[in-house]
Amino acid sequence: MTTEPRDLMRQLAGWEAPEGTGVLSIYLDVRPTAAGVGNRPELRPGDVILKDRLHRIEKALLPRGPGLDSLRADMAKIEAALAESGPGAEGLAIFACAAGGLFEVVRSGTPFTSRVIFSRRPALFQLARLVDEYEPAVVAVADTNTLRLFTVHLGGMEEAGGKDERSAQFRKRAMGGWSQANFQRHVEKHREDFAKEAAHEISKLMESEKATRLVLAGDEVAIPLLRAALPRELTDRLAGDALRIHIRAPRDEVAADVAEVLAAAEARSSAAVADALVEEVLSDDLGVAGIADSREALKAGQGDTLVIAEHFEPIDVRNELTRLAIQTGARVEAVAGHEGLDALGGVGVLLRYRAWE
Repeated sequence: MTTEPRDLMRQLAGWEAPEGTGVLSIYLDVRPTAAGVGNRPELRPGDVILKDRLHRIEKALLPRGPGLDSLRADMAKIEAALAESGPGAEGLAIFACAAGGLFEVVRSGTPFTSRVIFSRRPALFQLARLVDEYEPAVVAVADTNTLRLFTVHLGGMEEAGGKDERSAQFRKRAMGGWSQANFQRHVEKHREDFAKEAAHEISKLMESEKATRLVLAGDEVAIPLLRAALPRELTDRLAGDALRIHIRAPRDEVAADVAEVLAAAEARSSAAVADALVEEVLSDDLGVAGIADSREALKAGQGDTLVIAEHFEPIDVRNELTRLAIQTGARVEAVAGHEGLDALGGVGVLLRYRAWE
């Protein structure tokens, strides 16, 4: 069974394994490596970590009991899920507890940090980080006659249609006696009309995908026309400057350039949230910092956004605070390399309101 990651987070935040058992939270980097592992080129590093950790958990649960029975039932399903991870997946997350009827798989276009956690509650930080960093996006690659559309979901990019109106009819008419000036005006009118139609197609896809970011790419003639045709609500969602990409560029080439733009946009957004937290904490207003105050604010339902360093430790506290944030409807913002946040201990909460003493 698979569920949209954002919905899955909410479901798992309140989930607890039956007494005497536990839930496996598995995050894997499933990218194939050029050298493989040892003398087995097909073996991925994440597979080795998983096998070793499962063996250790199994050994710790001996002798037989409900926890061990549940684990062994899960292991068979996990093996099947790994075999079905598919060539496009670079990350795989699995949440499993046979005793509680739980088995959920999330396939990602970007790798996770390989980790296997066995506890009473699901470990959700890496899933929350994926949802935060890879919000749905739309990519539009255009020239003056052609539009290619792509969707970006969980780090993976797929082509999603477009429009193709070649200009052969204009060349034919020009040869039929049109003056150069009239022909040029007709071409310019066609380009403007096509840009408007393309903008409409982009708007529809943005709405259907609930996309929060838009990337434009194409040539130097089409991009200004297309940008001018977009409504303000979409230009506000542009992830950065337009990319210069040929309309027939391979999908993988487009994906690589787009990934850089989206990563830079997310880094700017995360830094801005961390800046806001530091400012609120230092002014003793709508922000608290540190584990204890962050935990208290989240439990009280005051939290708007949990702001947490990407490599915050201890890991169990990181997962606890993430779970509390999701349960109370707070966003989770994972931030990399922010000195101000690090100075506050690596974690804090932007508040919806403050309960003044």
